[in-house]
Amino acid sequence: MQNRLVSWWFDWQQSLWFLPAVLTVGATALALLMVRLDQTLALSQSGHYTWAFGGGASGARGVLEAIAGSLITVTGTVFSITIVALQLASSQFSPRVLRTFTSDRGVQFVLGVFVGTFTYSLLVLRSVRSEFEDGAAFVPSVSVTVAVGLALVSIGCLIYYIHHIARSIRVATVADRVAQDTHRLIDEVFNDKLDDSAPTSTDESEQSNRAHDGEHVKISATASGYLQRIDDSLLFEQADDRPVTIQSQICIGDFVLAGAIIATIWPVSAVTEERNEAIRAAHILGLERSLAEDVDFGLRQLADIAVKALSPGVNDPTTATDCIDRIAELIGQIVRRHPPSTIHHQPDSHVTVIRAHRSVEQLVDTAFTQIRLYGVGDVVVMTHLADLLGQLASIALPQHRLVLVEQGRQILAAVEHRNYLPSDRDRIISAADWTQ
Repeated sequence: MQNRLVSWWFDWQQSLWFLPAVLTVGATALALLMVRLDQTLALSQSGHYTWAFGGGASGARGVLEAIAGSLITVTGTVFSITIVALQLASSQFSPRVLRTFTSDRGVQFVLGVFVGTFTYSLLVLRSVRSEFEDGAAFVPSVSVTVAVGLALVSIGCLIYYIHHIARSIRVATVADRVAQDTHRLIDEVFNDKLDDSAPTSTDESEQSNRAHDGEHVKISATASGYLQRIDDSLLFEQADDRPVTIQSQICIGDFVLAGAIIATIWPVSAVTEERNEAIRAAHILGLERSLAEDVDFGLRQLADIAVKALSPGVNDPTTATDCIDRIAELIGQIVRRHPPSTIHHQPDSHVTVIRAHRSVEQLVDTAFTQIRLYGVGDVVVMTHLADLLGQLASIALPQHRLVLVEQGRQILAAVEHRNYLPSDRDRIISAADWTQ
């Protein structure tokens, strides 16, 4: 359940509505508090505050109406600009990077300030009463002063937003944001070094094979979707005195069809309907892939931007090489580390969970294969790709180097089937001479 809550919290943080909603609720509470403060000051103090609003009821209404009216107009304009930015990002970069805009804290904060100021002004406006109305006259001077202050803050936010949105639609900013999110995820998923007490990859493979030797039951999905997380806590909660092995058959980011096998459990005697439902609930599916645990998705976003830049309709090889640089930076972080452990235990539990992870070979394939296929006609792109693969091979752990060498050899094979000028062919071959 904890991982499911984390998944929901991650989605809420990435949404465009969550922070503005929080700020709007805060503005509502502030309006009620300030009006109550004004009522208290009016009853206990007869002095005049020089820093507070000094007009009458009509003046207070005019100020609040002007702030509310102008803010709702500006908010509509800002939302329109945001939608245009999303459309540009989808068509120019990739639909997969839209989340980087909706999750942008700067955009969320500005929208929240605008909507919050509008809400505050409306709530304060309803408390203003003149001497001609029923009851005693009431002008919330301090509340109106705070509304003017929020309006000034909103003007500053508008200036910031124009600068920020112009900067955020640059490809370098988009690529950097995706790369930074993926960097943090790699740090969480991949090991810096092997712990002496941890099982090696060979030990884990042998343990997985031994589990397959017994009779088992396969668990199928009841719905379709992309696997976003696996909640291990739900699997360990079903522990009893019998040793149980649960193996997930799908990797984070895979699309699961309803009825497809998602997990296997040993032995048969440990299978219960309650445990089966817990296994299904532990595999959290969503409408789209998420960067919550999916390293491959981060690489896919950058590769998609590079492939889009290499298309004839865009024809922007410089953007492609920039994305290759960021991809190489991420792959360099991966190939210097050991892969994540596939076997998970918990103290005082007889449950063993075997997780499926994408191999380094699969991650490298996601990062470079499509770029090589679509960029094979550009000498600069192919030379740059071969050179960076050589640099990665020089820093990779020995067990990962062969994967990079194979990518370099595929570049050479692609070159042999293209009609390059001899000088261009020699240039690419020279950049890939490290594969020999």
